[in-house]
Amino acid sequence: MKRLLTLILVLLMVMSMLSGCGGSTSPGSGGSDDGSAAPANAVVIKFAHAGAIMEGDPQHEGALYFEKILEERSNGYYDVQVFGSTQLGDTVTKLEGIQSGIIEMGDIESGPTVSFVPAEALWDMPYMFVSWDHAHDMIDGELGDMVAEKWLDIGIEVLGYNDGGFRHFSNSKRPICTPADLNGVKIRTMESEVMVAALNALGCSAMPLAFGEVYSALQQGAIDGVETPYNLIFSQAYYEVEKYISPTGHFFFLRHYLANSDWLASQPEDMQALIRECAAEACAKQRELNYAAQQQYKTDLVDKYGMELNEVDIAPFIQIAQEEFWPTQYERIGKILGDGTAESGKAVMDMIAESAKEYTYDLA
Repeated sequence: MKRLLTLILVLLMVMSMLSGCGGSTSPGSGGSDDGSAAPANAVVIKFAHAGAIMEGDPQHEGALYFEKILEERSNGYYDVQVFGSTQLGDTVTKLEGIQSGIIEMGDIESGPTVSFVPAEALWDMPYMFVSWDHAHDMIDGELGDMVAEKWLDIGIEVLGYNDGGFRHFSNSKRPICTPADLNGVKIRTMESEVMVAALNALGCSAMPLAFGEVYSALQQGAIDGVETPYNLIFSQAYYEVEKYISPTGHFFFLRHYLANSDWLASQPEDMQALIRECAAEACAKQRELNYAAQQQYKTDLVDKYGMELNEVDIAPFIQIAQEEFWPTQYERIGKILGDGTAESGKAVMDMIAESAKEYTYDLA
């Protein structure tokens, strides 16, 4: 409730500023690419994401692409206003805003989502996907549809999935090359019970911490490192307070384009179809940008900022995850996606593991 009240106050301030400026610009993007104002009677879509508001950030660029194509293809019927970073609060606040309808749409990362949709815990399982292609094929298929269906129960529709990418360890203490190297290393992770348990099983001391508090915690030594995709090490300047990168690829981090179900249903049918079409295209665009960006960020972190890229023996990490940790979660998976039994949860994970045999490992 406190978060929701805060969000309402923020939105009232934003709307006040927009009305004073004619209501034609997008706070996160600076308005239309050509500088033209949106029609006075355009339907406003507030679109929230947590990415850095900077040129080249894949999440922000994907949101701007959605803004561009939807405004163009709707002939100005919509005015998409992109709010990045923490402009509309943290991720949980954004989700509460979408659920209540105060925010129409957003690109929201997995992790915090599990407190809204328990089935999202599936995405927090370690070493579930062996490559980007494997992840995309599974997420865009029956598996993703099963989870997406659960969102409808809380008044939110999943319009598409896009990428955060594989998550890796980075820290200031020592190179992480084997699970034993994680012993005693305090690693910040997202506020997800499954992720915390998984990381502890791999050997570190997992510490859930709000995203905005991470840099100062690293600086002050309250934590030794983080587990993130490369772009967050770059955009948050963790390279200033960390030394080592270990490409473990232990989680595949995904995001969702979400819309308030009631709001979407209130739109003309042709516009509903257009919104879904543009969201799917923006997700595909973001994935393309993200893969290329992650590889460039990794190179820059080493070549420009002096971080050390360690060689990881990945096999023991995978063994611990799949043979020791997965069985502890079968009952949970069975309750959220199966018939409530550990056996049905195991069947889900066995299906994913079996599908992995068709792909070559690429956790970069």
